This record gives sequence, structure tokens and C-alpha cells, in this order.
Amino acid sequence: MLIVAAARFNKQFPHAEIRIFTEAPDRLIAIIPYGIPVLLKGRDQWHMKWNIIGGLHKFFPFVSKSWLFYQENIFKLKYRSFSRWWITRRLGNRGYDVASIHAYINEVEQADIVIAVGGGYITDSFEGHACNLLQTLALAQAHGKPTAMFGQGLGPVKSKRLLDWTKKVLPNLAFLSLRENLYSKPFALSVGVSLNKIDVTGDDAITLVHSKTPSSLGNAIGINLRIASYSGLHKEVLDKIKEVVNNAATELKTELRAIPIANHESDSDVHALRFLLGDELVENIEILDTPEKVIEQVKDCRIVITGSYHAGVFALSQGISVIGIAASDYYRHKFEGLADQFGVGCLIVDRENIAFLANLKSAIYSSWDDADNIRQTLLKKAQQQISLSESAYLSFSEKLAKDQN
Repeated sequence: MLIVAAARFNKQFPHAEIRIFTEAPDRLIAIIPYGIPVLLKGRDQWHMKWNIIGGLHKFFPFVSKSWLFYQENIFKLKYRSFSRWWITRRLGNRGYDVASIHAYINEVEQADIVIAVGGGYITDSFEGHACNLLQTLALAQAHGKPTAMFGQGLGPVKSKRLLDWTKKVLPNLAFLSLRENLYSKPFALSVGVSLNKIDVTGDDAITLVHSKTPSSLGNAIGINLRIASYSGLHKEVLDKIKEVVNNAATELKTELRAIPIANHESDSDVHALRFLLGDELVENIEILDTPEKVIEQVKDCRIVITGSYHAGVFALSQGISVIGIAASDYYRHKFEGLADQFGVGCLIVDRENIAFLANLKSAIYSSWDDADNIRQTLLKKAQQQISLSESAYLSFSEKLAKDQN
């Protein structure tokens, strides 16, 4: 998603600097050579809890701490100069390197536009990250900068803190593009975003993936599962899934192919894939560390069984059928939205259904049998979403150019 967004803006504004917040500057440069890395250290310090009122929060025993923390951050937006002086003074006296705070605020102040590109992070499972990102957009908006969000999957959200920030930031965006209609658009409308600011374009990653589409279907079964706090899957479930997929691979005379998406220690797909497939089948899985390498893995598949969203996107965008295993509301929303975008070729098997294993087995065989028949429909749907996405970026860029003139 980041690769596609950066490439589009680089093409539309060839003389602009594209500065990207990151925790991995070397990796960013390797993937997007024209991107300029900006470290996140200053943002994290700016958003530290109680860095305005300090220990005074202890004298508010009858006030909600989350409400008080929100008010502290609103104060920082309203009184930016004072807050900058006060926070750097406090943290400097405690030995912090406050130069990074100045660097962070200067980045936002000096930017012409501030954009958040694709992700499914506006949800309770990623509350901390989402709030930090939304507060960066809020800071830009406070400085009068145009802001936008592209390729977003929104919700589900129950956290009051996250809802407060979405209601403050999203209605003030110049533009919001969404991955899907089913859940994200109603959520955006519910927090006050005007309908004329919203476009449903599909996932930005479809553009990159579709360009790699093979001339014909492969013959492997792709596997992606994730054990994480937000996935709803655990090792005991993987034991049962392992038996079903191995039996299917034997009966269909095919092989299983690892499709890793996340490599973070806390939610690594690699751990689950090693358990499912064994070390011999995933011996070199760590080298699949770029989108292009994972896309190449998907190309050899006839169907893909996945517990994560982007393995599904990578498959469907190449005309490959998907079975999404949903074990949490987060993934139910994601898979149902994805299925709605493509119309066919995305079967959802719910872990909570008493017939889960039987449904999984049935989905594998029916997807395998129907794969050739629906391939062209999937490819056409991918092309339609690419056109919508490209048009959204172009429309936003033209509006920016017009406003600046």
C-alpha cells in the first residue's frame, strides 16, 4: 500500500519531497528509494502520557483518566507553542533528547500535505497506533495543512478514546478513500465524514499485485494463518486445521505453499506456518521479506487459505480464489468487506461455527473445482478497483494543485 501510494504521488508531484515516518529507515530506502525516512521517536515523546500536567493527574481521582488524557492532548493542539516549550523543558530536565520532538513538529509544520496511507489500523486492536497516527493528522489540521487518508479499512471500534479521535480528525480530512463499502463507509459516515469526501476504491495494494498476474492458475494451495491477540486463532485450532489442509493436499495431489504477510514478533505468520507446514516446507520463509517476494509465492497457487486480510488481497488480485478463516470480529469485517468488493471467489469459514472443520474442507474442494470458472471475474473486479483507486488519487492531486494556485 505504501509503495503504491508513494509511487502515485511521486508521479503526480515529481518535484516534491516524499517524507515518510518510519521505524526502519534502511528498509524504507530499499523499498522506496526516493522516500525520505523520518524517525518516529519525536512523535512518541510528544504523545507521552501526562507530559503536560505531569503528576497533577493524581489529584483528579474522580475524573476518568482517559478523558483527562484526551483533554491534555487537545490542549497541546490548541496551545502548540506553549506545549512545545513546556514538554521539551520537562523532558529535557529528565535527560531526554528533545531534539527529536522539535524535528517531529517541524516535519508537520513544514509539510504541504500530510497523508495516512492504507491500513486496517483504525480498530480497537491497534488503538495505540491509531490514536498516535490520528493525532499527527490532528496536529497537521491545527496548522491548517490539508490531510487525507487513502486505502483505509475502518472498524470495528468500541474504544471511547479511539472514537473520540476519529470524530475529531476524520470529518476534517480533505479526502478519505476506503477499501470496502460494507463496514468502512457506514463507520466513516457515523463519525461525521461528509459523503462527498468519501470514495470506495478497494485496497491500494491491488495495483501492485495485479501487475504480476501470471498467464494461468498455479497448482498449489497457499496457506497463511496468524496467531495473535486480534486473530482469534490459537495453537489448538491450528492442530485441527493442519489435519484438514494436509489431507486435502494429499487428495488433490498438490503441495502447500507458505504465504507470510506479518513478520512482527508479536503476530508473526512465520510461527504459525512453521507449526502447520513443518520446518522443511518453510526453511527459507524469512527471505520472503518484501511484497514482491510474497506475490511470487502466491502466483503458484490455485487457491489460498488465509487467516489474514492481505494474503487474500494478494490472491484475489491475481484471479486466485480465497478461503478466509474468520475467528474474530476484526477479521469477519475484513473478509466480508473483501468478499463484497470482489463479489465471487472469497469464501468465509467462521471458526465459531460448530461445523467449522467440515465447512473448511467443503470450501477447499469447492474453491479448487471452481477456480478456473471465476478467475476472469476476479481479474475484472481487480481492474475495476485499480481504476477507482487511480482516479481517487488523481482527483485529490488535482484538487490540491487547484487550491495551491
